[in-house]
Amino acid sequence: YTYRIARLFDDRDTALVALLVYASAYHLMYTTTALKAEAFLTGSIMAACYHWLRFDTHHRMKHVLLGAVFSAMAVMTKGVFTLITIGSGLVCMWAYQGRWRELFRLKWWLAGLLTAVCVTPELLALYRQFDAHPEKTVFNQTGVSGIRFFLWDSQFGRFFNTGPITNQAGNKLFFVAVFLWAFLPWVAAFGAACWQAVRGWSEGQVEWRSRWVYLAGSFAVSFVMFSLTSFQLDYYTVIVYPFAALMCAPWLVSACRQTSRRAARWMQAAIGLFTFVLAVWVAWQVGHVRIGVVLLAALLCWLAYAVWQRQQQHGLTVLVHPVAAVLSLYAVLEAMTLVAHTRYSIPYNVLPWLASQPQWPVMVYRLDPPVAYELGLYRQSAPSVRVSQASELPQSGAYFLIAKTSDLKDFRELDLRAQPLIEAQWVDHKTGTLPRQIALAAGRAPTESFSVYKVQPR
Repeated sequence: YTYRIARLFDDRDTALVALLVYASAYHLMYTTTALKAEAFLTGSIMAACYHWLRFDTHHRMKHVLLGAVFSAMAVMTKGVFTLITIGSGLVCMWAYQGRWRELFRLKWWLAGLLTAVCVTPELLALYRQFDAHPEKTVFNQTGVSGIRFFLWDSQFGRFFNTGPITNQAGNKLFFVAVFLWAFLPWVAAFGAACWQAVRGWSEGQVEWRSRWVYLAGSFAVSFVMFSLTSFQLDYYTVIVYPFAALMCAPWLVSACRQTSRRAARWMQAAIGLFTFVLAVWVAWQVGHVRIGVVLLAALLCWLAYAVWQRQQQHGLTVLVHPVAAVLSLYAVLEAMTLVAHTRYSIPYNVLPWLASQPQWPVMVYRLDPPVAYELGLYRQSAPSVRVSQASELPQSGAYFLIAKTSDLKDFRELDLRAQPLIEAQWVDHKTGTLPRQIALAAGRAPTESFSVYKVQPR
């Protein structure tokens, strides 16, 4: 749908470049493999934006139905604030064109009503899971409304930092800093495209300016909204990357076609070189031979392609080299994560020790909740349960027990027959900042002792 929106505004080459920019943005690739909801939410948002754009000029039932369905999918994925991202571009464009009456037209109110109808499956599920069971304990209290949390606490509660999930360390420039690295290798092109649009605004055609208002409004309103809240997570910015890609694609196409634009070529070359040097630095810090070999092989392939296409060096420098550099960085960082997880991940390393009794449940004692989640994902033959008190352990039946070695003293008073299987140095919480991930992959991060036992009550 990013491509289809680009085709509404520009030619096929520009649409393809917009798609390339969006798909090769580093943070999008990372959040996709990290299974962040925003990577999938973006698809619903862009689909809704496309169909509402079409519905703005073509009163066809197909567009209002699909626009409502995709808008509802976005709301059910991340909440009602996604409607701000979906609708802000249209509202900004109407304001620029002086079409204020659009806000009061019956067709848009019907579109909003249809979107609300499409959200009802989520509301019904929340009611049956929470509102119909006030005895459930959620956030250490009973009588919690799932519908209220979905419509208010998870959205306005986070925005105003008054809900059950809060963060007191927000910074208004946090997402500016995030965007500088998350949109690599296109962040410089984005800045240049914005500057060119501002300089040429008075000379641009009305249709071109309306398109830019739509894209800039969709990007800026969401970006400012994120920055104003104290609850800030870097992957929130993923949903604005398609709009950023659509904004800088025409500039990139123009830079490719005009070989005399040496400044654009050198700027993109510098960004590509910086990104590749960053990949080399990470590989050197990790010190894993196989990562270095993979990076060297990528460099040789990259150089071979550059020599083969040496007659097209201008276009290669503007588009291809930055993509190759960010792919190298992405490959190195993913390899680093793989090394860190295979060395220190508790679920990955204990699975072979649990294979002898596939029907025994696993009790995970006071560890990070994802440990139990991952075990449940990888070992589906029996439950994996996280317990926080020794008294919560089963009173009958055999099971596996995973705990920190320092916590084993909690079980001394229990009448258990425990057989030790393994004691090893792992980490409870695998995620964190880039320096910590590098330290984990390099074997320099602090670890803790964990023990795995076969337990049979006497």
